[in-house]
Amino acid sequence: MNSKLKYGLLILFVSLVGVGFCFFNVMSHTEEIEIADYPSGSIKVSVIVPVYNTEKYLDECLRSIESQTLKEIEIICVNDGSKDGSYKILSEHAKNDYRIKVINQENAGVAAARNHGLREAKGDYVAFVDSDDVIVPWAYEKLYSGAKKYRVNVVASELIKFEDGTNPDINSAEYDSAKVSFHKRRKYQNPFYDMIDNTAFMVTKIYNRRFLAENNIWFKEGVTHYEDGLFNFLVFARIREIVCDKNPFYYYRIARPGSAVTEFNAKKVLKASTTVSKELVDNFDLFNFNRGSEWLVSKILDINYSHITKDTQDENDRKYFAKIVVDLISDKLICKQGVKILNWQKKQLDELYNIAYN
Repeated sequence: MNSKLKYGLLILFVSLVGVGFCFFNVMSHTEEIEIADYPSGSIKVSVIVPVYNTEKYLDECLRSIESQTLKEIEIICVNDGSKDGSYKILSEHAKNDYRIKVINQENAGVAAARNHGLREAKGDYVAFVDSDDVIVPWAYEKLYSGAKKYRVNVVASELIKFEDGTNPDINSAEYDSAKVSFHKRRKYQNPFYDMIDNTAFMVTKIYNRRFLAENNIWFKEGVTHYEDGLFNFLVFARIREIVCDKNPFYYYRIARPGSAVTEFNAKKVLKASTTVSKELVDNFDLFNFNRGSEWLVSKILDINYSHITKDTQDENDRKYFAKIVVDLISDKLICKQGVKILNWQKKQLDELYNIAYN
């Protein structure tokens, strides 16, 4: 049976027959985060800062963390093989603040740097800050307070984007306690549709360190894009309760319009997005809640479809990555798991199929 006929029969079968969900065991990771035995509360939040060639912004970033009103923090800076003056800046700050720990590693990417920081962390909760961004002074005091008050594993907040070259006034930011809400997930409730507004950013959240370790949640090393989204997908699929704090505490630096930016590399992005997609499929049974399969297919299409149909110019790359996505959805989800796809999903899948096999 040729692949085109096979694909057509699969779609026809799923369209005519309402197949139920089938759930299989999660494929376990080969690498684990060890649970260190540290006294609870001695360090409340471990702030992990991956650093790679950001000497222009690093001092400002570190000063904003050092100025936190929550003093029981540690600042773990992982120098990921920087070739500029970043290490010198880190060393100077470490001399003046005993809470700063500097770790050097050969360049292995941001995911590996964050994992390194996670393994060294001692705090009840962990947070992540990119080394070209800044945070308001009360950030971790308020997030930690919410976490302890409601006894949750995750507190999610908001961010503000600011242009490079401007100076955000983080010291005048005011906090509104009325913007804090507690959410408890009902049985089979979909957290991605009903509980959580923002799953893309992990820098706006604090996570219970022991929860991450016990569930073996870590960053997918070697992935250069969507690694933070994957991290959050694996977290939020597991949590039952969350605190959403609508106060923005994280200031996220973006390039000014017209400034020089890193060239967009569609092939590199697609290598990452298809790797993330495979990881999501491998963890299929984590999404066994209402409309979970719909969310899963939507997310796979969301992070791949436009890159394949619009961003990729090389015909061979288009075919290669389209085939990966088609096989994941048609073979791994529709055929093996009995997933029923929506009309708009079928339309995009058909387009990707035509690219892959015609």
